[in-house]
Amino acid sequence: MQAGDFMLAINILLSGNNYLKIAHLFRYMNMQTVDETTFYRMQEWYCVDTIRSFWEEHRQTILAGLQEKDVVALGDGRMDSPGHCAQYCTYTAIENDSRDIINIVTIDKRETKRNSVAMEKEGFIRTMDALLPQVSLKEFCTDGHVQIAALMDPERGQYKDSGVKHTLDMWHAAKSLSKRLHAAGKVKNHSELLKWTKDVIAWFWICCNNASNYEEFMGLWRGLLYHVTGRHEWRFGACIHKPIPEDHIPEKPWMVAGSPVHQALQEAILNLRWIKNVPKYLNFRTTADLESFHSHMLMYASKRFSIDPPAYGARTLLAALDYNHHNARPPIVTKAGKNIHGMLWNKKSQH
Repeated sequence: MQAGDFMLAINILLSGNNYLKIAHLFRYMNMQTVDETTFYRMQEWYCVDTIRSFWEEHRQTILAGLQEKDVVALGDGRMDSPGHCAQYCTYTAIENDSRDIINIVTIDKRETKRNSVAMEKEGFIRTMDALLPQVSLKEFCTDGHVQIAALMDPERGQYKDSGVKHTLDMWHAAKSLSKRLHAAGKVKNHSELLKWTKDVIAWFWICCNNASNYEEFMGLWRGLLYHVTGRHEWRFGACIHKPIPEDHIPEKPWMVAGSPVHQALQEAILNLRWIKNVPKYLNFRTTADLESFHSHMLMYASKRFSIDPPAYGARTLLAALDYNHHNARPPIVTKAGKNIHGMLWNKKSQH
C-alpha cells in the first residue's frame, strides 16, 4: 500500500468523514482511492487503539487539574437514533466550571441486550464508577431519568454512601412544566392559560435562582397564584417585583381567583410528582453544554450511517477531543474588539 493511500485512509476517519461518500466523490473525479477493505483494516489496525490511548492521556491531564477541588459533574446520554431502537448510547460527563469533558462511555445494545432507557442507566453507572475513584465528586447533575434518580436515592440507591448530591437540569424541568401548562391550556375554555405560559416558566427560573431552600422556593412559587389574579400582597407574603401603578394596563387580563382557569394553573404548578424534585433544582444547574456537544458529535458519528462498535467508540472520542480543544476558544470579534452577534429565528415561538 502506498503512503498516500495510508494517509487517506487515516484522515477519512480523523476528519469525521464517511468512506462511501469520499469514495463516491473520487469516482466522480475519476481518481483512484484506497479500497474499502483496506480502509477498514487501517482503521482497525492503526487508528482505534491510538485514538483511545490519546484520549486517555488527555483525560488524565484534565483530571490531574481537578485533584484539589470539589467537582460538580453534568451528565447526559445521547442515542445514535431516535426511539427505542438505538444501537449505541454515549454517556458524557463534563466538569461544571471548565465545561471540559471528563468522561465519555459508549454502550452497545448488542453487548448489553437492553433498550435505550436501560443503556443510559448503564452509561451513568460506568461514568460514576470511573469518576468516584479519580476525583472528589460532590455533585452530579442529570436530566429527570427515573432509573438514574433511583440509583442516587439517598436512602436506597446504589450510590447512597458515595457522598454525591444528585441535582436535576433546570432546562428539562422547565420543559416538563411547559408541556403540562400547554396540555392544561388546550382544554376547552382554558386557552387563557396559554397566555401566561412564558411568564410562569420565567418565574420558575427566577424562583430557583433566588431560593436557597425548599421553603423559600415554595413561598415564591405559590405567590404566582396571587400575582396572576392582580393581587400582589397577601397574608404571608408579597410579590418581589416593583410596585405596580394603579393606572397600569396589563398586557394580558388578570385571572379570576378560583375560576376554572385559575384552578387549572394551580394543579399544573403544584403537581406533587414535579414539586417533590424542587430541592434538586435549587443549585441552578443545566446540562445545555452537553446538548451542544451532542450536536458536535454528528460531525464524527452521523446518525444516518451504521458504524461498527470500535469505530463508533473512536469517533465519539475524536468528537470529545475536538470539543475540549476548542472549548476555551474566545468568541469572534470585530477589528474594534467587539463581539460579533448573529440572529436566529425560532419557527415555534415566531421570534
